[in-house]
Amino acid sequence: MYTYKVVLHPNNKQQTKLKMIMNKCIEAQNIVYDYLDSLMRKNKLEHERTRKFIKLPTCLEVRRWFTIQKKILDEEVLEKRASMTKKMQRENHLDFLFYDCTNDALKQTVKDTYRSFMRFLKKESKYPVRKRYSNVKKSFYVDPYKIEFSDKKVKIEKISNSKKQNRRVLNLISLAERGRIPTNCEYYNPRVIYDGYRFYITVSVSDDNAPLKYKEKMQKINKGNEVIGVDVNINDIVTSNKAGTITTSFSSINNTNKIKRIERRFRRTQKSLSRKYEKHKITHKSLKEAKNYIKTKHKLHNLRCKLNNIRDAYIYYFLNKLLFIKENTLVKKIVVEDLDVKEMMSKENKGQNKYLRPLLQKTSFGKILEKIKEKCKFYNIELLQANRYYASSKICSLCKNKKIDLRLSDRIYRCDKCGLIIDRDLNAAINLANY
Repeated sequence: MYTYKVVLHPNNKQQTKLKMIMNKCIEAQNIVYDYLDSLMRKNKLEHERTRKFIKLPTCLEVRRWFTIQKKILDEEVLEKRASMTKKMQRENHLDFLFYDCTNDALKQTVKDTYRSFMRFLKKESKYPVRKRYSNVKKSFYVDPYKIEFSDKKVKIEKISNSKKQNRRVLNLISLAERGRIPTNCEYYNPRVIYDGYRFYITVSVSDDNAPLKYKEKMQKINKGNEVIGVDVNINDIVTSNKAGTITTSFSSINNTNKIKRIERRFRRTQKSLSRKYEKHKITHKSLKEAKNYIKTKHKLHNLRCKLNNIRDAYIYYFLNKLLFIKENTLVKKIVVEDLDVKEMMSKENKGQNKYLRPLLQKTSFGKILEKIKEKCKFYNIELLQANRYYASSKICSLCKNKKIDLRLSDRIYRCDKCGLIIDRDLNAAINLANY
């Protein structure tokens, strides 16, 4: 399977419609979440009393329950907005019904919410969280049999419900890249995503419809015998093999002038937004009417998305260099640290400097580990996580002597037993490769 991700260029009407569908999907998700959450709580109480569990409903039964609820809620909204003008409907968020939203998007939302609870019961993930409307990333599912691609545009159902030909043009949304997604083939799991900055469409196709470059690359790939250790820290990411002959160092993207420049703009915009907020607080004016406040808020959000996109692109660049020893030769095994980031970030940990916490947050250890797991699964590479309390930095990579008095400020490792002088991070990477 190969997945395409292309930027969409919707007009203003299409943007409002897409956002409405996404908000309705969040509302549907929260309705199902409340229903399943109440059942889970009852189940817990019943287990405490009788040591027996209540049988949870199947996914089909939950979907049937939601269809009844959907009709009831739509009838209530129609009753409320009977005596309202269109402007009043928009202000009270009553201008969009579940009926106006695609049925496939709502159905898939119910399925996804149910699966999240099932994954928790199987101990595969944490307990699900109720979704907020203010969340940055929103998405909805599109039926793969109803979606249509051309070289320039994509057709998505129910953007316009009108049967008039001039209104039905709204269903066609422009693609940023022409002729990239193949036409007249089977599509899998198409979704429209909004990250608060841009709209995207993601769609999977079979390997036969993948680009030629990707097919040629996959045919040439060979498996190697090297074991690579990865040491991640604030300033750089260091990788090494067992012998320490194949080593690479990636300096952190957060130290570049480009990121620093955007961060300065971000701080200035944040201060400007705060001043506008305080001003409207004194004058008792509504923030919905404040156009400059809304404009600055969008500007701030765009800068945040820009920073995240640059950091994500750098992670993918690092992964491609990590997984391939040579041009077409994969590594055999990757060993990474199991860092307790939550403890490092906590305010209770008094040993950590207050200036170190934002740097740890920007480095995004969790995201790097998540992407390594995804790539290792895709290429069938063995991934091993070292024990959380394994002192990879303190152990000498040559004689295995442990240096107890090693400080965080000591960037060069000097062994007291064999006299080895080596970079601290490189020493840790070699130890992880030999774990």
